[in-house]
Amino acid sequence: MHNQETIYILGSGAVGFPLAAYLTNAGRTVVAVRTSRSDVPKSTINVTVQDGTNRVIAPIETISLSNLTSLDGTLVVTTKSYTNQAIALLLKQRKASGPLVIMQNGVGVERPFLDAGFGAVCRCVLYVTSQPTSEFQFSFRPITASPIGVIAGPEGELAKCVEQLHTDGFPFRAETNIQKEIWKKAIINSVFNSICPLLDVDNGVFVRDEATANLARQLVKECITLTDRLNIGLSESEVMQQIMRISTESKQVISTLQDIRNGRQTEIDSLNLEIARLAASLQPPLYLPQTELLGKIILAKSVLHRKTMV
Repeated sequence: MHNQETIYILGSGAVGFPLAAYLTNAGRTVVAVRTSRSDVPKSTINVTVQDGTNRVIAPIETISLSNLTSLDGTLVVTTKSYTNQAIALLLKQRKASGPLVIMQNGVGVERPFLDAGFGAVCRCVLYVTSQPTSEFQFSFRPITASPIGVIAGPEGELAKCVEQLHTDGFPFRAETNIQKEIWKKAIINSVFNSICPLLDVDNGVFVRDEATANLARQLVKECITLTDRLNIGLSESEVMQQIMRISTESKQVISTLQDIRNGRQTEIDSLNLEIARLAASLQPPLYLPQTELLGKIILAKSVLHRKTMV
């Protein structure tokens, strides 16, 4: 099965290219689809992934999404979530039907694909650290196997998707309660992607500084009031344990800080701001002032920095 069915990875960046490299190295048929550029003809590039002392170099077929007339196979979305509306429309125009695996942070990022009529949609909650060292070279490390679960469609697609995508270098696992995993990671990301960029520090800060860890704890406690209302079944302690574990094992620059430094749009709208919007939409409304304020400051910082780079 691995050699017969093509895996299309939409979004060739710090997640997409390492995934493509590990899959290609394992003998899978992979196409890295460039979604932000329309001028990439079908070509092959060498991608290098460094995980400690282990290095993988793999030839990856790549092409612009606009140059693909059809997509017959598994679709993996690793782009930033703010591009989902446009990508869902382009996929629908090309009569792509999936199955679709969304590898993005945030709450509700699958909505554009469900609205576009995709019947088999999975969410993957990523537990990896990845940072480009050059255009096609990446420093990468899995923290633990990333869970994949079904959002829509038959449960039978889950085992197939996990089998297709799993490698030792980039591991995945099946998860029946994916909503709990989605919310756990969304809260974790709301901490890392707001506090670290505002302090302009790497994600190891929470184990180095008790005061910063206490800020994280306040943010988690506030978000747990929402997940309690939604009956997600999360606890403050399990979320904080994961935050501290990530902070202990990694000293990389968080993606939002990378985006701000490089003048790119961030995903804060599907993290802190979406969490706050969802809470406020409940009846009766629930207000998350710290979560919302940090999100708004990150958004303002991102916009102001982009203006200075023009």
